[in-house]
Amino acid sequence: MKRWIFGLVLALSLALAGSFPDDPRFDLPVTVKTSVEGDPLDVVLSALARAVDLTPVIKLPAELRETRVRLVADEKPFRELWDVLIQAYGEGKLDYALIDEGILLVAPPEVVARAAGKAAEPQEAVKPVIVREFLPVNYLDPDEAAKLLKQEIPELSVVRVPNQRLLIVRGTPELLDEAKRLLARIDVAPQEEEQKTTEEPILRRFYAVRYLDPAKVADFLMREVPGVKVSQVPGQKVLIVRGTETQQKEVQAILAKIDVAPEAGPPIYQRTFKLSNAKAKDLAKVLSDALKAKGVAAAAGQEGENPPQGGGAQVSVVADERTNTLIVTGTAEQLALVEELIPELDKPVEQVNVQVRIQEVTRSSLNNLGLNWEAAGGNLVAALADAGLQLIFDATRSLAALNISATLNALEKQGLSRRVNDSNITVLNNQTGKIQSGFTFFIRRVVNNQVEKVPYDAGVIVEVTPQVTNSGEIVLKVHTEVSDILERNPVDGDVDKLSKQVSETILRVKDGQTVVIGGLIKNSTKYSKQGIPLLSDIPLIGAFFSQTSDEREDNELIIVLKARRVTPTQCPPSLETPCP
Repeated sequence: MKRWIFGLVLALSLALAGSFPDDPRFDLPVTVKTSVEGDPLDVVLSALARAVDLTPVIKLPAELRETRVRLVADEKPFRELWDVLIQAYGEGKLDYALIDEGILLVAPPEVVARAAGKAAEPQEAVKPVIVREFLPVNYLDPDEAAKLLKQEIPELSVVRVPNQRLLIVRGTPELLDEAKRLLARIDVAPQEEEQKTTEEPILRRFYAVRYLDPAKVADFLMREVPGVKVSQVPGQKVLIVRGTETQQKEVQAILAKIDVAPEAGPPIYQRTFKLSNAKAKDLAKVLSDALKAKGVAAAAGQEGENPPQGGGAQVSVVADERTNTLIVTGTAEQLALVEELIPELDKPVEQVNVQVRIQEVTRSSLNNLGLNWEAAGGNLVAALADAGLQLIFDATRSLAALNISATLNALEKQGLSRRVNDSNITVLNNQTGKIQSGFTFFIRRVVNNQVEKVPYDAGVIVEVTPQVTNSGEIVLKVHTEVSDILERNPVDGDVDKLSKQVSETILRVKDGQTVVIGGLIKNSTKYSKQGIPLLSDIPLIGAFFSQTSDEREDNELIIVLKARRVTPTQCPPSLETPCP
């Protein structure tokens, strides 16, 4: 009984498909306003149905899913507005039916009709038929094809056969047909863009290169125009280009833009500058660095070398060491700049005359006489106690070279000192002069099972490096070294012990001022043997008739330096006799 009543009510409701019953709520005014771009059709229909308390069930056909509605309606009757939307956007493929006065079904007419049959006899509903088929994939990636089918047909079951280009598809016959149609559209052979190019005939043309290097242009064209082949005609500035008509046109366009005449710059001149004092090789580098610092591209080289090629603004400075001459190539402005710099740089290097006297004084004599030397930046203090000679040398009172020489000579005559070296050297500014007083011996050295004798200098070595300041003072860098042999191996003569003292100091003195450096100790040991003649030479018992003694002697070296600037009209003076 209940089943019969339910079927009767549903049949009456479906009888009203395509129209609404005579109910006041379907005539109520509603307002609809979509976005400027429009809203989907199912969204607009759902919102409109809910405006009159209906529950919409909407299933649009595939061709209407992308339909968008642009509508602005204020206070329009629901019934009229609904019919307009169905007729205007349904395109005859859409129908609706009111079910149980609360559910509104919107679907294609066959779906609405099928829903009517199923609703009349729900107990006889038949499950859909599921079919399984194997679909081959020819060109696409099988995983990507399966993913795309699932995305477009969610109701379909798609699985890839492992290690094969096959898809297992499960679904209704309708869904399988739709999957086959979709796969046939997307699984096609890819279209290669280069196919058109290969189909075009290959042409060979000749192009003249007027200004650029043809070999470099050929490499450039093959990088810029893929697929084209470019070669150079031997011995000529002509390129052979093989390619399609499209490639030939592209090559022509590139050559027209890059193979142009260089911009004409200012005229280039060349001059030679003979140097009197500076070395051409050194001055060429200095000039190049100075021009670069001023913003001028410069290249330095020697005679026979090609300077790097550059733009029109580059200046070339080449040094001829044989004639000590600079060859400068550049614009008139650049040559004028070089001509202005050369007189400032090609100046004679100032010379400094350094007088060096090395005096050796025994410490025992100094201690016995009470003589005390102290040297500090040009000060020399000497005091001879309990003697008739009183000499004081101080930088604040007198530092005359004659007085110092006289004092050293007096000590030497009395046997209290010995003159080791008295030299006079002239050194260029910022160059090093060397004075050596001593001897050279050889030290054995075994290298790769071979015995070598290496020379070694011993004695007193003084190296002086003067630097003349802008104020006229002289900065002296003095390196002193005192060395001597203490013990020798009596068997092979090798040195077993060597004494060595090294000191370095930097002093600032005035022109002609004398400085004294002291405190360098030279140690020596003297061995002596005394005994009764003949008896002292008898083996074993000779020691009872002889006596052996050794005497250790400590000597102090005093180095007297006098620095003086030398001009071309001056003669280098000595410690004994100044220059007139």
